[in-house]
Amino acid sequence: MAESVITSYFPSQIASDEEKMSLDYGTSIGRAIENEWFKTDNGLGRFKSNQNTFHNLRLYARGEQGIQKYKDELSINGDLSYLNLDWKPVPVIPKFVDIVVNGMSERTFDIKAYSQDPYGVEKRTRYMEAIIRDMQTKELNEFAAAEFGVNLFETDQETLPKNKEELDLHMQLSYKQQVELAEEQALNVLLEGNKYDLIKRRCNYDLTTIGIGAVKNSFSKAEGVKVEYVDPVNLVWSYTDSPYFDDIYYVGEIRRVHLNELKKEFPGLTNVDLLHI
Repeated sequence: MAESVITSYFPSQIASDEEKMSLDYGTSIGRAIENEWFKTDNGLGRFKSNQNTFHNLRLYARGEQGIQKYKDELSINGDLSYLNLDWKPVPVIPKFVDIVVNGMSERTFDIKAYSQDPYGVEKRTRYMEAIIRDMQTKELNEFAAAEFGVNLFETDQETLPKNKEELDLHMQLSYKQQVELAEEQALNVLLEGNKYDLIKRRCNYDLTTIGIGAVKNSFSKAEGVKVEYVDPVNLVWSYTDSPYFDDIYYVGEIRRVHLNELKKEFPGLTNVDLLHI
């Protein structure tokens, strides 16, 4: 009978919420991730191997890859003295990388907010019904205004649609509730404050050159919502078969943190515990 091999060192995922909130459970998760990504029994660890792979891909994308392999191909017994060549790589790839990244980063849309709450939907419905009534009774309303000086129109006559197609365009382009305008403005300020276009360009560059891109969202009472770029070189994640990473168990970013900062965040940690993290 074949001997079973332990392939996972993660604690039980069906543990109680109280157990998952404990420091011991979090420590066991961290050590399992460390064992999966930083264990170097068989050469380079997974984390270091990813770093080297991503570094080489970025060198090729910039046209700065190493030239030793080209010399090995052309050399005869290691002798290159008879060759008078310019070994500098021709930067062909960067041009196409820029074309792809610029095409992906081009923002050809604007943010549009539409209220979905019952009050907002009811208000939009009442406004549209008023326009439809004015469209159906336009001749009668014009006759009453000319003969009796009574304005029976419920909406602005100058912007009154002439048919159903114009009504659909009017509701999509012209009609806006105050809460919808406020939401659009808030989202635009959020994106501009976080320099979202620059972050998106960096993420698209990573997708083009190394095949993976990442950002992270956070919230604080002082700064509000923050969108930050994450270098994939510093990422760790669980095994996945999906290119969209939608079935991962964990994902994390490796950061350099001073020991004093860790002690402030986790007062119960000792120096011995810090050495194991």
